[in-house]
Amino acid sequence: MTSRIVLLTAPECVAIVAPVLEAAGARVEIAITRVDLDRAACTLPARLISFGAGVIVPKAHLKAFSGAYNFHPGPPTLPGLYPSVHAIYSRHTAFGVTLHEMAPSIDSGAIVAVEQFPIPQPCDRLMLDTLTLPVMVEMVRRHAAALADLSRPLPGTDISWTGPLRTAADFAALCDVPETADAAEFQHRLRAVGEGPNHALTITRYGRKFRLVSAQSAVVRGGQVV
Repeated sequence: MTSRIVLLTAPECVAIVAPVLEAAGARVEIAITRVDLDRAACTLPARLISFGAGVIVPKAHLKAFSGAYNFHPGPPTLPGLYPSVHAIYSRHTAFGVTLHEMAPSIDSGAIVAVEQFPIPQPCDRLMLDTLTLPVMVEMVRRHAAALADLSRPLPGTDISWTGPLRTAADFAALCDVPETADAAEFQHRLRAVGEGPNHALTITRYGRKFRLVSAQSAVVRGGQVV
């Protein structure tokens, strides 16, 4: 019997990830939104795979699926949102991706695999995100057969999550450049947070807050111009 995988992902990642899982013998159903996920959870058994998704999976769904796994675009030292941003701002020299079981608390489930690579210098958020995507896809490829086998969970490791859980508030704080920041700090934050379209650096001067207008003509997501 062909196993069923629900792939929770962003639209631009479907054509990159789904064929890899299908090549392992799985029947892949795509979920982009919470509504898609709720509908997919009505038909079981299935395994849930999250890859570059912006949807928080409810605890009830995690229990219902035959295993739920997430490909985190960062190492275990950077749990939470926008790990590439914090890696660059904190001047890390290495980055990575993490495959882990999904748990009710974000980025806390048992870690299955980690792949690390050096961060080239100089590097900005767009470059690091672009370098990370093929590493994530290759990790899917290496574990596709195990993910497609619903009869058993993926084996864990003794690797643990470390570091603070980064939130949307942490990202917003980096986007808000303090009035005392010099030009070097401004440029460093710009490299780390990138440019729009749904966010931008802001800076306060003369009691007013100014928002950076993006100079980019296109947006890159999932390593592709969209």
